[in-house]
Parts: sequence; C-alpha cells; structure tokens
Amino acid sequence: MQQIILIVSAIALGLLFGNLTGGLTFSSAVCLVAGIFLVTPSLFKFHLADFAILKNNMPSVYKNLWINYLLITAIALLIGYASQDIGIAAAIFLLALLPGGGMVMMWIKQSGANVKLGFIIFMLNLALLLPITIIFGLFDNLASGFFPTPDLTIPEHMQGGGKKIMPFAPFMILVVIPFLLSRIILKFFPKLVAFTGKHQPLISKATMFGIVLYLFSLSTAQLLFQVELMDLFKAIIATAVFYSVVFFIAEKLTDKTPNGKAVYWHIATRYITLALILAVFSVEQYGATFILPIMIAYFIQIGFAGFLSKRQIAAMDKAKTT
Repeated sequence: MQQIILIVSAIALGLLFGNLTGGLTFSSAVCLVAGIFLVTPSLFKFHLADFAILKNNMPSVYKNLWINYLLITAIALLIGYASQDIGIAAAIFLLALLPGGGMVMMWIKQSGANVKLGFIIFMLNLALLLPITIIFGLFDNLASGFFPTPDLTIPEHMQGGGKKIMPFAPFMILVVIPFLLSRIILKFFPKLVAFTGKHQPLISKATMFGIVLYLFSLSTAQLLFQVELMDLFKAIIATAVFYSVVFFIAEKLTDKTPNGKAVYWHIATRYITLALILAVFSVEQYGATFILPIMIAYFIQIGFAGFLSKRQIAAMDKAKTT
C-alpha cells in the first residue's frame, strides 16, 4: 500500500507540475538513472560465470520467448482491435512487446526468484529491441485499414520533436553500463555494496518516485487532459483487460520455483518506462490516445506488482515455517 501511495503521489504531482508549467522536455538521462539505481544493485551477486546456468535453464528461456512474443502479443492485437482506436491498439501492442522492465529485477530479488536467471532473461529481452522496434514500426501501415482515422492534431509543445530512439541505446544504458558499473563497485567499493544491500528498498522507492514524477511532468503527459472522456474510458478498459490476461497467464503458466518466479516476473510486468519514452516520440503518428494505456499501466502494474510480490514473500515465509 505504501508503494502504491508513493507512485500515485508522484503521478499526481507530475501531472500538476506539467499542467501548471506546460511540462518538461524529455531527457534520456532518466534511463541512466533507472539503470544505475534500479538495475546495478541487483547485479552485485552476478558473475560472468553465471551464464553457464543457461545450459540447464533453456526451458525457462524458451517459455519467456513464446509466452511474451507470441501468446501475449497475439492477445494484445485482439484487445487493440476490439478498442477500434489505433492509438490504444498501438500502445497495448507496444506494452506486449516490452516484457520486464527497470523494476523487474527488484521484484525478482524480493520474491526469492533466481536473480541470475532473471537478469539473463532481462538482457535477452532488451537484446530483442532491434527486431521489436522494426516490428512496431510496421504496425501503423499494417493496421491502419482496420481502424477509424485517428485525430493527429497534437499541440506543438506536446510533440516529440521528431527525435528517434536508437534500439541499442536502452540495451547499453540498462544492461551494459549497470553491469560494468557493478564490476567496478564490487572491486573497488565493497562498503558501497554493503550500504546498498542494507538500504536497497529505500533506494528503489526513491528512484521510482523520482522517475515517475519526471515522466508525468513531461509536456507529452499533458495529453491526458486533451482527450475525450470516452477515449479515456476505452483506454482504461483495454489496459485493464490486457493486464488481467497477462497476470492470469503468468499465474497459470509458471511454477513457484525460483526459476519459475524469474520467468513469472518477466511475464507479469511490462517495461512501462521504456514504453512511455517511445510513446513520447510516436504520439504524432498515432494521436493523443496512444499515450493513455501506457500512463494507465503505471497505476495497474505498480499496484499489482507490489501486491503479487508480498503474496509470494508470504508464501515463501510460510513454506520455511512448515
């Protein structure tokens, strides 16, 4: 509950600030902050030799691939089509293509999952950003005939400025840099490792609060106030249905072993921060409704991820006492 209140407060303050000031412009530094403070601490117990565990864990890797990139993406396309709004459909499709996320390693660690396997899957999903970007880039042309023509009238100060996100940039910022940084800290700053381990929950919460506050302070986030109530309602329904299906699949198709939990969190969560970043630069293509499901995803995912994590921790504690 505390985490939900924290995130909702960050969202409300960000929207209020953006509404009063016109909003901030986007900086990719937010990804670097997420990589340093959310990913790096999870890697202190990870070593290159741990890649050897892949030999005995390929079924978990295959499960991550077919569930996320075949089953969930197919369901997302159906939900998007049912909305009859190409902006909402594109956003749900993008969420489906981006499993895991900057906070997934925190959930994995807290729930007693296999952290080493979880990070390898995390890297694999990020390494797929290049084909994912290409696939998503085709969505507009392939899907346009199935939806009514969207309203593409976006105020100039809320547009993405025509910038492009390089597919390898998130991989470098969220995997390579945190990994190299963790090696340096492990070798030269052992006291920092101990300090981080002791205060990790506080560091994670403060980082999440800052990132969410910033993202919802962006000028693009103010598109929330530009849409019709019916469009907002459709986006809420579509996003809620999508997450309901995702959580159901995660529960039914994974087990409660450490390996199963590592796969579970990469199914149950989406990379909403990266999705929102990509949405900032694609909103002119799909209209104002494109950003709605991704913004709504923050409310759903943060709340339910906290609940699911507590439930897994409680089950773990119960198993130890029996």
